Amino acid sequence: MRKLGLLLIIVFLSTFALAERPYDYVAEATFNALKTGDYYVLRLYLDEEMKRAFDENQFNAFRNDLISKYGEFKGYSFVKEGKTGEFILGYYNFEFERANVTIRLVFKEVNGEYKLSGIWIDAVNSKEAGIPLGVALFFPVLGGFLALLTFYMLGFKKIGVAEIILGIVLVAITLGIQPLIQNAPFLAVGIRSNSEIVARGTIFVVFAAVWLGFVAGFFQESLKYGLSKGKYLNEALFIGIGFGLGEAILVPALQAIQLIALGGVTPSLANALVSMLERYLATLFHAGTTVVLAYSYKNGFGKKALLALSVAHGIIDTFAAYYQFKPSPVVLAVIYVLLLTVSVLLLRYGLPKVKEEREEDRIVW
Repeated sequence: MRKLGLLLIIVFLSTFALAERPYDYVAEATFNALKTGDYYVLRLYLDEEMKRAFDENQFNAFRNDLISKYGEFKGYSFVKEGKTGEFILGYYNFEFERANVTIRLVFKEVNGEYKLSGIWIDAVNSKEAGIPLGVALFFPVLGGFLALLTFYMLGFKKIGVAEIILGIVLVAITLGIQPLIQNAPFLAVGIRSNSEIVARGTIFVVFAAVWLGFVAGFFQESLKYGLSKGKYLNEALFIGIGFGLGEAILVPALQAIQLIALGGVTPSLANALVSMLERYLATLFHAGTTVVLAYSYKNGFGKKALLALSVAHGIIDTFAAYYQFKPSPVVLAVIYVLLLTVSVLLLRYGLPKVKEEREEDRIVW
């Protein structure tokens, strides 16, 4: 019995020893720093390259992004270990209020001590019951098609399928090029995420929102102007509708791909309904601006209309960009009121002209 008891003690002590990994104190410092917001708790355990890449601003941005998405920290636990070259990969489950996040910590032994060389989010498992991803995708697409139905009910029963496809192509071009222009100044100063912008303070956020909003306004309206000038107003209308439909289809699809690849929380039913409303209003807006751009070109004030509509679009998208940095029901309400007001004004001005247009009014040069 004594031998059996001794064996059990040895097994227990061995298990305990194995459970104590030599880099656990770095993982604990990482957790405590993220929990308290004290960067210098962690800085002692960063290697030299990580100190440069993950400074206090980067740390605050990373922490704020986690908390804004998943709530406060609750605890952490070891999951598994891996190795690549001279680096040890420690996978930990960080528990938040709304999700369990698997974080990969990269350790490197430096002069007999373990240092943190990298920190990555590997997976996110939500604790909240969002709607299925397919249903979440359905609502914004439905918003775009409800806008198309609205125009059908207003008397535009001959749907320009080719023009709608052309509008969707414009969205694809926009999604490929516009972000490159918008992100260029941020990348130039080492900013790679929204949370890093927020970490620099409210004034920086405002300037960032203005830049993002007005680049979007001038880029998109210039594209629509270039394609709609010389077109029948009815053709321009459906190019604009196609642009709105393209956003309603492609933007949620890209978000879904990101969600599948990186993990995250699917939206609630209420948020999905809000996205449907947003896509509905945006499609009305794009239809209205494209018609007015085509009409203004036809009547000799195209550049003035382009400037005015680009500014209006820029103001709306400035609020939208600000909302992405600092979500607020008030800002969201302002966005939707502006979208609705501008769309109604544009359509009240432009739709009667579409109905009055004759084929011989078309510009051919």
